[in-house]
Amino acid sequence: MPRKLFLYQLRTLLAISGIWLLSGIVFFENLIHISNDLGVEINFFQFSITFGIIGFIITAALIFLLKPAFNHYPVWMSTLIKLGLTVLIFVIIIVVLSLIYFSLIYPNSFQEFITSFLKKILQTHTFFSFLIDMALMTLFSIILLEVTDKYGPGMFWSMLIGEYHNPKKENRIFIFLDINESTTIAEELGHGQYFLMLRRFFSDITMPVLANDGDIYQYVGDEIVVSWKNTPENKLKSLKFIRNTFFLIERFSKTYEEQFGYVPRFKAGVHAGEVTAGFVGEIKRELIYTGDTMNTAARIRSMCHDLDESFVISEEFMQDFETPVNYTIEEKGTMEVKGKQEPVKVFSMNFANGNS
Repeated sequence: MPRKLFLYQLRTLLAISGIWLLSGIVFFENLIHISNDLGVEINFFQFSITFGIIGFIITAALIFLLKPAFNHYPVWMSTLIKLGLTVLIFVIIIVVLSLIYFSLIYPNSFQEFITSFLKKILQTHTFFSFLIDMALMTLFSIILLEVTDKYGPGMFWSMLIGEYHNPKKENRIFIFLDINESTTIAEELGHGQYFLMLRRFFSDITMPVLANDGDIYQYVGDEIVVSWKNTPENKLKSLKFIRNTFFLIERFSKTYEEQFGYVPRFKAGVHAGEVTAGFVGEIKRELIYTGDTMNTAARIRSMCHDLDESFVISEEFMQDFETPVNYTIEEKGTMEVKGKQEPVKVFSMNFANGNS
């Protein structure tokens, strides 16, 4: 698994496990402390830590095993399957912990242990309530992972804390990237196969996005828009994203040819400038960026065809930025941009062989 993807998933795992730990504290106060009918003494600290560990195991199973396994199922079906499997995981955990307890601590026979375990644990109201609480927390974790997937790394938390509740000005880098000759390919493949190729393409280039700390702003048809905050470091990362994506698709070209008969090569326009960011919508919340920067970035992408270049960069992006090693950036002159009075100076970009 790519390191950046693993670190992102690990951060998500730890964040949700922390919520499970806090929930364990609440459940102890409202469940164990007030109405405990278990035949054993329950310690506050041990209960909270145990609940957190159970949450860690269940969330890890959701992220690393169940989510990829059932990603293409309908949401309702995948949710039910995940809930059922996590309950099974929980039962296995209980059995394993109980056997460890029996083998290390319990002084009587195994038959007496089973009888005591059934009466004092499994058949109690407290355990049943605990099972319901665990199922609700699992459902919450599944929904949280789905929402995080919807808004992208970090964006859900930004929405949660209200970072974009009011319009906010930002200076950002944008890359508008789309597939070459998409109309021709769609006609040749048919819409169904073309959609599958797009889904594979967008899935593959997620790795370069994560590796270079980009934010996926939106997908529009065969186009993806990736963004960074405008810093010299992120300018380099944005160019590395294009480079990494190019060589990744080249590496997978044989499998694309075998599966679809086409390799989804692409063009990209790169621009930077000030935008206004904020959430809009009442029944469907969406983060949008507005301003001249967005219109210009889209126009620069369309210049790739006019200039017969794969990658075109704006003068604004090149400000306070030196061409890195293994990249060739050449001035291509000024171009008229619809909606702008002044022409825009643009540059083409190419890079040497390699994937770094």
